[in-house]
Amino acid sequence: MKNNDFLYKSILLPLAALVLFGSCKKDELASKELIVYIGGDYASVSNTVTVPLVHTPVDVSGTTVVRVAAAATRAVVADVDVSIVPDTSQVSQYNQKNGTSCVALPANTYKITNPGKHTILSGSLVSDSMQLEITDPASLTNPNGYLLPLTITAIEGEDKGVQISTNKRTVFVNVTYAFNNIIQAETPLTGTTMSRTAWVVTVSNTTSGALGPAMVDGNNSTAWRSSNSSTAAKYVIVNMGSQKALAGFQLVPNYVATTENATQIAVSTSTDNVTWVAQGVWKGTGPAAGSSAASPNIKGINFIAPVTAQYFRFDITALVSGSRVGIGELYAL
Repeated sequence: MKNNDFLYKSILLPLAALVLFGSCKKDELASKELIVYIGGDYASVSNTVTVPLVHTPVDVSGTTVVRVAAAATRAVVADVDVSIVPDTSQVSQYNQKNGTSCVALPANTYKITNPGKHTILSGSLVSDSMQLEITDPASLTNPNGYLLPLTITAIEGEDKGVQISTNKRTVFVNVTYAFNNIIQAETPLTGTTMSRTAWVVTVSNTTSGALGPAMVDGNNSTAWRSSNSSTAAKYVIVNMGSQKALAGFQLVPNYVATTENATQIAVSTSTDNVTWVAQGVWKGTGPAAGSSAASPNIKGINFIAPVTAQYFRFDITALVSGSRVGIGELYAL
């Protein structure tokens, strides 16, 4: 588990930069008044701090500690105490404004180690930070994500005219969910490959003379090659004929044209070719220099945990260069 602290540059920037936080109307933070606010991601219109969590079959990775702080639009001449508290009543309002369906972050999945008042010391712009720790990330599996609004409820101080911001008094901590079952390495698995006799291969589009069946013809010198359209989808669907339990795939690069190879593939699986389960995103490289059809640089698309399915879909989302992509051979283990 990685612990990364958020210390937002937005609350340390000069006043002139604060206009980036606002919408089309005039932002109150650009006024000459002394305003106390709480900052989110830099230039975030919705004042959101994004906390991405990636779940795998064996663990969860991502940020577990978040720090936010109150700030003032100018250095205060006397200490200002700022009260910051969770306020889940604002979740519905956030969803409506941003077109999201987040649910409130459950209270039993986080803790605030220093709740209550945070002080902007005399001569300073920024308070001490509030620390939020996600204590049970494994339970946060809602695909729509979670939200914890943190709101300034009161300020106390002798600096005359100090006010709470009307549109930046809340920061929204958005804990997102993603699932990944793809090993982040392209080293192929070893072992006996599966028979491909029953496979039916469907592809998005083709180049004449380089059709889908070329991926299962046993010849590394042939390849499926997509169309040369820069906008057309590029995918391969393998119907294995029946459900199979797989540890991964071996991909022989396209040696007909080595610049036409995938570097990023979204992998999903299905038992009926209707409902698909995203398994994650494979990231790799084109064929190694010096490799060839006779001596191929085989790539591994490997699952963290074995997957049982009949249909396997590969959506190619990035490639070495150009607009065409191809695959020489595809094997399963």
